[in-house]
This record gives sequence, C-alpha cells and structure tokens, in this order.
Amino acid sequence: MLKETKLHQEFLDLEQHMRLLDRQLADAIQRIRHGSSPDLVEKAKEDEKFLLSELDRLMTRMRAVEGQLLQIQKTATRH
Repeated sequence: MLKETKLHQEFLDLEQHMRLLDRQLADAIQRIRHGSSPDLVEKAKEDEKFLLSELDRLMTRMRAVEGQLLQIQKTATRH
C-alpha cells in the first residue's frame, strides 16, 4: 500500500508540474507570435523547444506511473 501511495503522490506532483510547463509553453508561443525583435522570437523558439522536450519526458513518466498503479490495482483485485 505504501508504494501505491507514493505513486499516487508522484502522479499528482507530475500533474502539477505539467500544468506549470503548459503555462510556460503558452507564454513561449505568445512570445513567438508577438515578439518585438528577432532575437526575442528566437529565444522564445528555443524555450518552446526545451519546454516541449520537458513535457514529453514528463508525460512519459506519467504513463509509467499510471501503468504501475494499474498493475497494483490488478494485483489487488485478484486476491
């Protein structure tokens, strides 16, 4: 049960971090669209690329945690 609790907490933490990354990504997209100089737009594009890779990494971890939780639930229902 302790492992399941830790996984649930990790998942909640990952969701919170995903919301933060979403907001940062939206900001970068706005800076790309409305940047006042080519340098600022380029920086925003770099930020967007970095944030997308972080979001991909985070979502991969979320799927792994979900899979572990499903395995725990399957095991619990068999007994």
